[in-house]
Parts: sequence; structure tokens; C-alpha cells
Amino acid sequence: MATVRWVTVQEIWCDRVQAPAALLEERVYADDVQTDMTPYQVRARRCSHGKICNMEGYRCRWSFLNPFYDPFGVDD
Repeated sequence: MATVRWVTVQEIWCDRVQAPAALLEERVYADDVQTDMTPYQVRARRCSHGKICNMEGYRCRWSFLNPFYDPFGVDD
């Protein structure tokens, strides 16, 4: 059985909400990792303020309203 965990990958300042925001990844860790495999797979990404921004209409990839705009410039 795989282990699923949300992991903070970066903490940034968000000018839109005027507060620190955590950028998170939902990682799936396999039970039996082999040497030629990556230790996890990223299944989803989100921001700790994503729901607030979504409700306020702030459009960015972290609020799931505009997948082409990343105000934090985080590379995939």
C-alpha cells in the first residue's frame, strides 16, 4: 500500500492575501522503492491560501482558476 502525504515544498510571501503562503505537493510514496525509481510521485499541487483566493476570484495556478499564470514563478 502506498503512502500519501501533503508536503510543504516552499514558503513564500503572497502579495494578494498579504500573508505568508505555503506551496504544497501531494506526494505518493511507493512501499517498495527500487534504486532506479524516484522515491515519490507528485499527484497534485496547491497553496495554503488556494481556497481563499479561489473564492475571492484571484486567478493563478495555485487557486486553480488560471493554470497558465504562476505569480510565484515556481518551476515544475
